Amino acid sequence: MTMLHSLLIARGLFCVALFSLFAFAQSLTRQLIVQDATNAAIPGALVNVQSAHGAALREAVTNGDGLVTLGALPTGSYQLTISAHGFSPQQMRLTISANDDGALRVTLRPDTLRNAVTVTAQRGAVESADTSAQLVSAKDASEFRARPLATLGNALQSLPGVLVQQSTAGQASPFLRGLTGYQVLNLIDGVRFNNATFRSGPNQYLAFVEPSQAERVEALLGPAGVQYGSDALGGTINVLTAAPRFNRDSFAVNGEMDSFAASADAGGGATAKVALGSSRFAAVFGGSWQRHNDLRAGGGIDSRHVLRRFFGLSNAQMRELVGTRQQDTGFAQYGWQAKLAARLDDSQSLSLWVQRGVQSGVRGYKDLWGGLGRMRSDFAPQDLHFAYARYEKLKLGWLDSLTATLSRNAQRDGTVRQGLRATDVLTTDDNAVNVLGYAVQATTHLGARQALSFGSELYREAIRASRVETNPVSNIGTQRRALYPNGSRYRTLGLYAQHSAEWFGNRLRANLGGRYTRVSFATFAEHNRTATGASLGVTNARDSFQDATYNASLTWRVSEHMHLHALAGRGLRAPNLNDLGALGLNDLGYEIPATEAAAANALLGASDGENALATSLKVNGLRAEKLYNYEVGATWQTRRFYARAQVFDAELKDPIVRRTLLFAANDAPLTLAGLRVTTIAPTAEQRTQGVVTVATFFDSRAVKAFVNTGAAKYYGVESLFRYAFAARWSAEGHYSYLVGRELNPNRFIRRLPPQQGALALRYQPGWWRGRVALLELSGDFVGAQSRLSGGDLTDERIGAARRRSDIAAFFRGSLIQSYRVNDVFTPTNETLLQIQNRLLPLGATINGVKITDDNSRAPLYVKTAGYAVIHLRGSLRLSERLQLDWAAMNLLDKNYRVHGSGLDAPGRNVFARLRYAF
Repeated sequence: MTMLHSLLIARGLFCVALFSLFAFAQSLTRQLIVQDATNAAIPGALVNVQSAHGAALREAVTNGDGLVTLGALPTGSYQLTISAHGFSPQQMRLTISANDDGALRVTLRPDTLRNAVTVTAQRGAVESADTSAQLVSAKDASEFRARPLATLGNALQSLPGVLVQQSTAGQASPFLRGLTGYQVLNLIDGVRFNNATFRSGPNQYLAFVEPSQAERVEALLGPAGVQYGSDALGGTINVLTAAPRFNRDSFAVNGEMDSFAASADAGGGATAKVALGSSRFAAVFGGSWQRHNDLRAGGGIDSRHVLRRFFGLSNAQMRELVGTRQQDTGFAQYGWQAKLAARLDDSQSLSLWVQRGVQSGVRGYKDLWGGLGRMRSDFAPQDLHFAYARYEKLKLGWLDSLTATLSRNAQRDGTVRQGLRATDVLTTDDNAVNVLGYAVQATTHLGARQALSFGSELYREAIRASRVETNPVSNIGTQRRALYPNGSRYRTLGLYAQHSAEWFGNRLRANLGGRYTRVSFATFAEHNRTATGASLGVTNARDSFQDATYNASLTWRVSEHMHLHALAGRGLRAPNLNDLGALGLNDLGYEIPATEAAAANALLGASDGENALATSLKVNGLRAEKLYNYEVGATWQTRRFYARAQVFDAELKDPIVRRTLLFAANDAPLTLAGLRVTTIAPTAEQRTQGVVTVATFFDSRAVKAFVNTGAAKYYGVESLFRYAFAARWSAEGHYSYLVGRELNPNRFIRRLPPQQGALALRYQPGWWRGRVALLELSGDFVGAQSRLSGGDLTDERIGAARRRSDIAAFFRGSLIQSYRVNDVFTPTNETLLQIQNRLLPLGATINGVKITDDNSRAPLYVKTAGYAVIHLRGSLRLSERLQLDWAAMNLLDKNYRVHGSGLDAPGRNVFARLRYAF
């Protein structure tokens, strides 16, 4: 895109803003009548009005006729929450329009079929989640804290279109429509949480947010580039925090404390929260701590344990040697948070949010007993400081609202890794990213039924990184080039505008938006030198990327019960520092930046496998990847029944993917990215092409890089339903199916989620002997995934492929030294050769692979098995202030693994949480 084109886009957005000068804000009063299912008035119901950003604007209580009059509010959309003793609270969208007259009637019911709103689908506005054009799934804290929850990412389990992968117990990486890592955007109260060091595959960063710090988690499926900018390809996860409650009459203090315990990981923890409120000031303070010990999987089995993978031990043999728990999966986490809110007057509010989160003791299980058998794989530090200040003004001239946000997002993570032997070098990485964010957003209306939101964002990132290699024998450390160039700078600028309109008596709702994004980065040689001044291989470099994106949607209310949806949109993900400056040992080998590969005349591999063949393309520098999405959907809603289905087709263009690097056999480099490399013996096919791969001394596998190549296609269906078939009984469920293919060459895509669904039957007897009770029987049902890519088959978390040479390396490693006497593995009384010949005999065909030599790699599994698990949970109010939540998860103790995860899922898990409110 040329600079002229960029200026035209910016000018167009500015003109849209000027056009809104012709609209003038109006302040209107709205009345509500709150009633029950028999149309009887409900006096004493509490009505809360919040802005799209969650700022509390109004509170009121219904009178004896169930009537409440809200104060003057400018035209626009708001979040309305109505609650009353003995009824399920209802959440809905409140629209203030010049055409509205008469009182709005709201019906509260004792059943569990609730209305809800979303603030994620349309930036700057509140929408009904049930009729939003984009599919948004959400879980409230009252639901996800009532069951075992190792990390906040686990709160998204059992949602349509979402798969929660865990490489280890202290991490969670949600897949949205088959995408994860830096292709899914994370937000906290609408503030960008992703930074420039997010990785391509599963990452741990969402787990930095302690679960008690979230009041609600929303997952929007599909690209949201207009609303939130780069990275929102598969979807957006928005963590919403609790809003402080003002008290109209007097100063009030309340709070709650709870403690919980779970059997599967012998874990437990406690949280505490205190809330203060007056008519003009409110605050919430909270803190939490939790400890999770080694996890017991279903049946006490680890399906991909290193002793099963490399030595072929049975379940009984492993149980005798290592027990029934997955060793080194325990971790601890603590955090605290505070939110302050002030009403400067009836049209101005100021809020401040601060949170801290720390994880300790997190280890990469898949690298240890979970599959690779290495000596060390520690994640330390794991540290988050996050804060924002937000000012919101209503009725500012021609604007309905103006919001300004200043944020700080400081994340620090690191690793300590060691190979198979205790004498192998220890590699310690420490990375810290400090992000300052500036955002301004305005909303206005164009006539009675049209609204416009527009704004700008700027995020400035500073990266500090170091790497030290320590000889464990001499304990002497040597500084090396960091995973990311130390002192790097990364900038993201966004300008956006989004227009919405309602026509034909609100029967047709349309949204149209656009965004301009510009990203720049810089690295500095002077920040990447040793103490003696020697270069670490980083040069001065600058580059920038710019792009534009759009979205459009239509929602047609065909009848009182039926809505139809149609969407088209384009998402983008600009290259981040993981793409531009990655260097280090990762899941599939050692990686170098694409620019270093291009300088060495590297050829693009057809895959990221060890035996990859070369394409005719040379490696070039990176550019933004794009996703084009088209979808249609329908909803059907009555008083007791709600159903929705969404069908989508998305194509990812120029994806940034990991590929093996190949070189002309007569021009193989001696060094890459400042590291000495050696040539790997080529396969027969590579020899025919006249190419070779190279390896570093860190890892025997071929060196790889992230590059732009090819295209990928995703299409599928997501569906869900809720049905209240009696006053106290309800059911709900969902089903999603996803197909994903790389298009050139045509093959299975990496880590493709399987089809999955869930069903729940809920009984809510209401006030029973003075107590509120809930019983729910639910099940998760997941199909087998046999559509595995080459990378899946070699991944220790999925196919767990191994070679005779891998068996030999592990046999000579230090992890099993105590079981090896005179070159005999004492539990089976076998030598190395006997184990190799039992598992991978030369000349045999194992899972479709013929074993021709010690480097023939055969998968342990050719699919991830499907499963069905049953859960039971309940809630019982022991007194007015004391409540017990309990659950018995995986009742049948089923052994299973979520596709792509690095450990087997928890077995039978008895959970209890006792909560005291004051």
